[in-house]
Amino acid sequence: MSFLNGPYRLGALFIAISAALHVFAFIIGGFSADALRLTPVGLVYALLAFGLTRGWRWLAYVAFIAMMIGGTVALGSLWAPSPVPQWWTLAIIAADWLAAAALFAALWRPARKTHATSING
Repeated sequence: MSFLNGPYRLGALFIAISAALHVFAFIIGGFSADALRLTPVGLVYALLAFGLTRGWRWLAYVAFIAMMIGGTVALGSLWAPSPVPQWWTLAIIAADWLAAAALFAALWRPARKTHATSING
């Protein structure tokens, strides 16, 4: 159950949701070529989510940037004619930006204070 543990679990969850939304956009979009373009993105996002469950901090930085860019690209595509419904694109945007927010919180949270113990007691 490594998916439920680790500092990036919430970010990985939102990325996995975004990956599923990207992959199933092909079905929702009526099996069109435009909707098919989202499938490879969904597969890359699934790999990112899997890597985050392994606790790879370097990948969390990459995923943070990818989610910000992906959410921005999806926002820009809202006004373009597309077979994918706008409500589906809004769900992708929400998942991407929630993932970015969760990763931001995990990557840049303040360090915990530790109490030093003395050898002499």
